[in-house]
Amino acid sequence: MTAVALVALVACRPAGAEPASRGADDRPAGWIQLAPIAAATAAAAKADGVAIDAVDAWGEPALGCYAVWLALHGGTAGAPALADQVLAGFPGSSISELTKPSGSDGVLAFAFARPPYRGRVRAHLGGGRVAAIACFGNQREPATCEAACRRVLQGAPGPVP
Repeated sequence: MTAVALVALVACRPAGAEPASRGADDRPAGWIQLAPIAAATAAAAKADGVAIDAVDAWGEPALGCYAVWLALHGGTAGAPALADQVLAGFPGSSISELTKPSGSDGVLAFAFARPPYRGRVRAHLGGGRVAAIACFGNQREPATCEAACRRVLQGAPGPVP
């Protein structure tokens, strides 16, 4: 499941790394679908034994706000092992407000900062499956992006960090 780490890195790349969502009804007003980011996320997630179930990306590039949603499966890793893989995908990031799953199935939630981006991740993990959403923004409109990300993450499983 090392693909999870690759996807997390895509979400933090400065070169146009805009994120995704679960559908048009879930995105904030004014956010547009970002197919190139969804494609880059899918490409980064490709690995032997990993099947991508869904990927989407959208954002408001003028404001510097983005979201990425990914669902994939492969292997039999439980939630704690998958959580470690996701967190390993954020090298050089400051992680805070961390909630990790303790059972075989659970939710990983955390805030991260990796200049120039700040954001939040929520993922449902277990049984070799990952359904994750990352929402983040750069320094252009941090308060606007933070507010939009809280709304985006409201519908995701587990606590909003």
